[in-house]
Amino acid sequence: MSFGTTRHGAVLAAIGASLAVMILLAGCGGGGSGSMANGGVPGGVAPSSLPPAVAQAKDQNTAVDPAIVSADNTFGLSLLNTLIPANAQGNTAIAPISVAMTLQIVYNGAAGSTQQAMAGTLQLGGLTVQQLNSDNAALLAALIDPDPKVTVTVANSIWLNLSDNKVSDTFINADENYYGAEVGDLAGAPANVNAWVATQTNGLITQILPNGDYNTGQTAAVLANVVYFKGQWASAFDPQQTAAVPFTLTDGTQTSVQMMQQTTSYPYLQGPNFQALSMPYGQGRMSMLVVLPNAGVDLASFVATVTAEDINSWVSQMSSRVVAIALPRFTATYRTSLSGPLSTLGMGIAFDKNMADFSGICAKAYLADAEHKTVVEVDESGTVATGATTVTIGITAVQTPDVRLTVNRPFFYVIRDNLTGEMLFMGVLMNPG
Repeated sequence: MSFGTTRHGAVLAAIGASLAVMILLAGCGGGGSGSMANGGVPGGVAPSSLPPAVAQAKDQNTAVDPAIVSADNTFGLSLLNTLIPANAQGNTAIAPISVAMTLQIVYNGAAGSTQQAMAGTLQLGGLTVQQLNSDNAALLAALIDPDPKVTVTVANSIWLNLSDNKVSDTFINADENYYGAEVGDLAGAPANVNAWVATQTNGLITQILPNGDYNTGQTAAVLANVVYFKGQWASAFDPQQTAAVPFTLTDGTQTSVQMMQQTTSYPYLQGPNFQALSMPYGQGRMSMLVVLPNAGVDLASFVATVTAEDINSWVSQMSSRVVAIALPRFTATYRTSLSGPLSTLGMGIAFDKNMADFSGICAKAYLADAEHKTVVEVDESGTVATGATTVTIGITAVQTPDVRLTVNRPFFYVIRDNLTGEMLFMGVLMNPG
């Protein structure tokens, strides 16, 4: 199931970002009931309503637990820093909420040392499984309709051997009740899984599950998650002001990029070795935090020292300044297997078929693979022919800037929900070209 805003904002584009996470569970040589929870829906047809736990959280206006936000953000930064070294000259981007949530769903079925290892990697602290699920339901409820000019969609699905299911009904029920998972049939994999991802990402990601035979009895389930974000800048860039400008890469060479430019008021912070700017979408609940280390500061080394608390502190210290901002227009695509990085972060036991304990899912289950792909697009757009939103361009041209922020070298960015503090996306842009 997917839920979030589906208003006319779908045709508004200042930035679009999508991430798909695929978790492949192998094993399940025995156990399980062989029946489908709530009747299962072959092909993954979405129910028409919110998941029961999310609907309840929304109706009761349940507050988002800071513990789940802290866990997701801390895990996300750790994962990002684990991925950057293997892609030193490339663009790396992840959605912490998506990777964390998918693994947290799997955590429902973990036991013993496997559960302990996953709890440590996911920074769960003392959260019980029940608290974890309830916290995620409240977070999902809070992300519904965040802004008239922002679309946020979260979608989950679980794909099973419907003719001979061995996965626990309890596990499937939890995935449906708290996370709105659609149930699909592995008989059509990988084509039907990839088609579902393509639909949920509006075509930005068309392939995530690798080619293979998922009907040999060696695959128990595939879990897929998509987070889709699309927002309109509160202050759009004038495309006529975009111009080719040199961008200096980490090796000192330069490449020509299309640099968007405008002068307007933004929350801004001058740090000891960086500049930071918060660029709001719509009415301001969501924003893109752009962090530019000073010239000569290595970006990877800089990001390696950043904590979730640092980012919260930077945002709280910002003050409104008139900023002459120059930001590259870019599209960044990133894909990786997560099994190695997650093992590095401490949960290698989950991928070990001889040691993994997912007895809450089915007997002899282990994580066979975890795939991840992100697409981030940034451009000047404010409105596309709907007439739903008007954006005034040019008023700020007469303003005299207090500061200038020219993003003409590699930088760190975060797409953040300022209400909950949840970081939906984060990445490093090494080369806009």
